[in-house]
Amino acid sequence: MRFSKAKESLQAAEACFELGLHNSVANRAYYAMFQAIAVALKEAGYGQDEWSHEGLQRTFSVNLTRRQKIYPHKFAAYLSDGLVQRNIADYRDADISKKRATRILGWAREVVGRVEEVIGHVNIG
Repeated sequence: MRFSKAKESLQAAEACFELGLHNSVANRAYYAMFQAIAVALKEAGYGQDEWSHEGLQRTFSVNLTRRQKIYPHKFAAYLSDGLVQRNIADYRDADISKKRATRILGWAREVVGRVEEVIGHVNIG
């Protein structure tokens, strides 16, 4: 996984927010976090070609937030809550509100920004 995918997903979430497409914001913001964390795991030696949502969440939470304390534990909660919001946006009859879209977009900005700080410019391409 390349970090540029996380940045592209974040950029798409930003564009969707500007257009008022709140369900799409939830989807792209979640994937920005997922992709950034996949890169963080790879850089820390836990890389895999493919991750399940649950496997990535568990590996990140246990290894990079609790054991190694590289990232704040709230990022694990962001990822978990982000998946719930993405599932609502993609699969349920309900819509994501502007307030929820704002919240998940903020989480994605924070996660992507922090992962970029930690990994530097490794695998940015």
